[in-house]
Amino acid sequence: MVEAAVSLPIIILAAMLLIRLFVFYLEILTSGIDKHKAVMEQQDAYRGAFIRTYRDEEDISMLRGGLLRMDVSKRLEVKAYMINEDVLVRSGEILGR
Repeated sequence: MVEAAVSLPIIILAAMLLIRLFVFYLEILTSGIDKHKAVMEQQDAYRGAFIRTYRDEEDISMLRGGLLRMDVSKRLEVKAYMINEDVLVRSGEILGR
């Protein structure tokens, strides 16, 4: 009983920490998916110059508490190239002549 009274709270805290880490990585995944959707929507609506670069950054951090004594954070960087397909088709017509 004494061993269980000592070890059980530690096991429960460790399990809770693993669950929090899992939720943190799911948050990173969903943020990446949201950023990807945003880039794809902007690519579909892009009508500017032939090509340009798109960049976006977001910091995702997890709150400290329990057994976690250090800051856990992730910097999510998105870099994409926006290509105006209308200009690309027209330039192919010009080069084909």
